[in-house]
Amino acid sequence: MAEVKEAKLKDLIRDDKNFNKGTERGQQLIEKSLRQFGAGRSVLIDKNNRIIAGNKTQENANAAGIDDVIIVETDGTKLVAVKRTDIDLDTKKGREMAIADNATVKVDLEWDTDTLNEIAEDFDIDVEGWGISLGVDENPYTQKVESPVYTATEDEPPTIEELTDTDKRNELVSRIEQANVPEDIKSFLKMAAERHVVFHYDRIAEYYCHAPKEVQTLMEDSALIIIDFEDAIEGGYVKAKMDFDAEFLKEYGQNEG
Repeated sequence: MAEVKEAKLKDLIRDDKNFNKGTERGQQLIEKSLRQFGAGRSVLIDKNNRIIAGNKTQENANAAGIDDVIIVETDGTKLVAVKRTDIDLDTKKGREMAIADNATVKVDLEWDTDTLNEIAEDFDIDVEGWGISLGVDENPYTQKVESPVYTATEDEPPTIEELTDTDKRNELVSRIEQANVPEDIKSFLKMAAERHVVFHYDRIAEYYCHAPKEVQTLMEDSALIIIDFEDAIEGGYVKAKMDFDAEFLKEYGQNEG
């Protein structure tokens, strides 16, 4: 039978060669999860109380005011399960905790490739056999991407009318104008109708190439054209696009075309 001991969280020794550098957003989510739900996922330590997995969890548990740890000693032949007696999975708290667990794991991963290379060489470990491509940053929020180069492919720019498809928007606005509703509701619905404007980004890119500098700058600031991915992320355009795609798929399903 496994032996159970109690200790202080500070007695666990962090890995001085942790492969995961973590992310600022990931750290925020881990601490938020610990404060909101308490401890769920366990950490893994070696026979000397050095943390194998869960360095960031220990760090943020300290910040969340968790001081104590229960240590279950095992040789790996039995799976250790942490049972939360205060939580039912089929409740808001239970389901949100499951979401938080998966979200924090994904968002907080940023490989320290230098340390991985060092350990792989020292211990002859095939890290690619674990799905890790050294030299490729697998976190989509931290990828270093070459900014696109826009080059004109036509002698003349497309017309403004070619850059968008406004048929759906126009049809909605016409119906809104004819509706017997207060003017403030009409104004609100007209703003919402703008979401149905379809942007033809290939034509927009061509137009951009022919446009004067001032127009190019305004197009960049409007995120019609992305030159600097870091600025796009900071400005929220990338997250907004991901949120929009997720909502679109939830409502309309996967496009099978």
